[in-house]
Amino acid sequence: MARCCLLLLFWAFLWPAASAVPCHPDDLRSLRGFAGDLSGGAVQLRTAWSGASCCSWEGVGCDSTSGRVTVLRLPRHGLTGPIPGASLAGLVWLEELFLGSNSFVGVLPDELFGLARLRKLSLASNKLTGQVSSRLGKLTHLTLLDLSANRFFGRLPDVFDDLTSLEHLAAYSNGFSGFLPPSLSSLSSLRELNLRNNTLSGPIARVSFSGMPLLASVDFSTNYLTGWLPASLAGCGELKSLNLANNTLVGTIPSWIGEFDHLWYLNLSNNSFVGEVPKSLLRLKGLATAGRSSGMVFTNMLLYVNDKRRALEEQPNTITGSNNTVRSGRNNSMSGNDNTVISGDNNAVSGSFNTLVCGDNNVLTGDHHVVSGSNHIVTNSYNKVSGCTNNVSGSHHTVSGSNNAVSGSNNTVSGSNHVVSGSNKIVTDG
Repeated sequence: MARCCLLLLFWAFLWPAASAVPCHPDDLRSLRGFAGDLSGGAVQLRTAWSGASCCSWEGVGCDSTSGRVTVLRLPRHGLTGPIPGASLAGLVWLEELFLGSNSFVGVLPDELFGLARLRKLSLASNKLTGQVSSRLGKLTHLTLLDLSANRFFGRLPDVFDDLTSLEHLAAYSNGFSGFLPPSLSSLSSLRELNLRNNTLSGPIARVSFSGMPLLASVDFSTNYLTGWLPASLAGCGELKSLNLANNTLVGTIPSWIGEFDHLWYLNLSNNSFVGEVPKSLLRLKGLATAGRSSGMVFTNMLLYVNDKRRALEEQPNTITGSNNTVRSGRNNSMSGNDNTVISGDNNAVSGSFNTLVCGDNNVLTGDHHVVSGSNHIVTNSYNKVSGCTNNVSGSHHTVSGSNNAVSGSNNTVSGSNHVVSGSNKIVTDG
C-alpha cells in the first residue's frame, strides 16, 4: 500500500511537466511583439506575459500537440493604438481573435486577412476606422465576424459568397453606407445578421433570405432601406427576432409573418407601411402585441412586439407621457415631454424637452432635447448635442465633440473632425 502511494506521488510530481506544452518560438516572438507595439493597458499585459511559457499566459490558448497559438482573447484590457498587424501575422495557426472593448484605432491591418485559419474574429467596441478591405473574403473559415460599434465607413465589401461558413455577422453602429451587398444571400449557415444603426440604403430585397434556413435573428433597423418586405424572408422558418424599424420600407405587412412559429420579437415601427396589421399575427403564440387594434391603419404607426414569456424587468419598456425617468436599460421606446434617460443604449426617444444624460446608439426625434453620448441619430431643431460620431440634422442645434455629421442651418458647431453641410456654420477647433 505504501509503495502504491509513493508511485502516485511520483506521477503527480511528473504530470505537470509531462502535460505542459512548450510555446513555439515563432509565436512567443510574435506575442511579445504584439504587446510591445501597444500602449495603455499593454503595460499590465507585458507584466503578465512574463517568461517563455506563452501557452499559459492570460488570454492565450495553444494547440495541445504542436504548442502553436490558436486563441488570443484580450477583451476589455484597455489596449490602445493601431492593431499590430505585423506581429499578428506571425501567429499563423490563429483560429480565434477577440480584441473587443478596447481602444484600438486606425484601419484594419492587411496582415489580418492573411490569417487563413481564422474562424472567429471580434473587434467590436473600439475606435477603428476606414473602409473594410475586400480581402476580408480570404478569411474563408470564419464562423463569427463582429465589427460592431466602431467608426468604419463606406460600403460593406461584396465578398460574402466566399464566407459560407459564417454563422454570426454583426457590423452595427458604424458608418457603413451604400446598398446591401448581394453576396449576403450566399450565407447558408447564417444564424444572426445585425447591421442596425448605419446609413445603408437601397432596396432591402437586394438580399435574398431564401438560402438561409438557420437564420434566427435579423436587425436592419435605423438605416435608409427601401422597398417592400422581401418575400424571401417567408422561408426562414427558424426566425425568432426581426427588427426593421426606422427605415423607409413601404407596402403592406404580409400575412406570411404570422407563419413564424418561433418568432418572439418583431419591430416594424417608423416605416411607411399602409393597410391593416394582418390578423395572422394573432396566431403567433410567442408574441405579445402592443399598440395594435383591429383594422388599425399602419402608416408610420407602431408595431412593437415583445416576448410575453420573458420577465417584465427584462423587456424593453414603452413609455409615454411627461416627467418620466429611465435610470438604465436598453431598447426603450419613450415619447412625450420632459422625460430623462439617465443611462442606457439603443433607446428611441421622441417629443420635446427630453434629456438623455449618457448612453450610445439612441434615436431622438423632436425639439429641445439635451443629448450626450455617442453614435446617436438626432433630428428636428433646437437640440444640444455633445459626444462623438453623432448624426445630426435640422436647424438651430448646438453641437460639440468630434466626428459628428451635421446638416441644416443656423447650427453652432465646435470640436474637431466634423462633416458639416448647410449654411450659417460656426466651426471651431478644427
